[in-house]
Amino acid sequence: MTTAQPPVSRFPVPALAEMPDDIRERVEAVQEKSGFVPNVFLVLAHRPDEFRAFFAYHDALMDKPGNLISPRPSAR
Repeated sequence: MTTAQPPVSRFPVPALAEMPDDIRERVEAVQEKSGFVPNVFLVLAHRPDEFRAFFAYHDALMDKPGNLISPRPSAR
């Protein structure tokens, strides 16, 4: 007797092949860099507009000089 595994999320999680090209490329880039894909990215991929908005905000914070993870210049 086999028992069914509970779903990872109560939201649908699309397969990579079902994602729009730009979202699939972003997910694959994250996977290549970190070795895994956070579940939140897969769940957000179900709602492409929200996925894009999330990453636009992420990029606005992280992809510029003085971003949130850059070391602070030393005080002199």
